Amino acid sequence: MASERMSDEEIVQTLPDEILALLSAEQRAALDRILARLTAAEKVCGLVSGNFTPKRKTAEKGKRIYWWDVAIAVKEWEKVAKP
Repeated sequence: MASERMSDEEIVQTLPDEILALLSAEQRAALDRILARLTAAEKVCGLVSGNFTPKRKTAEKGKRIYWWDVAIAVKEWEKVAKP
C-alpha cells in the first residue's frame, strides 16, 4: 500500500523527540506559534475564498458563510499572530 505524502505541517508536527530535544524551549514555542498562525490563516482563507468564489459557493450549497464567521476567524488569527 502506498503511503500518502505528508503535508509540510504534518512533517513538522511529527518531528522525532531527538530532533525536538536539539531545539531550545524558545525555539519549540516559536515553532508551535508558527503552526498555530498557519492553521488560523488557512481557516480565514478558506472562509473568504468560499464566500467570494461563485464556483465554490455552488459546490457547497447549503453551507453559507456569514461575515461574522470570517470576523471570528480573523480575530482568532490575530490572537495567535501577535507574539
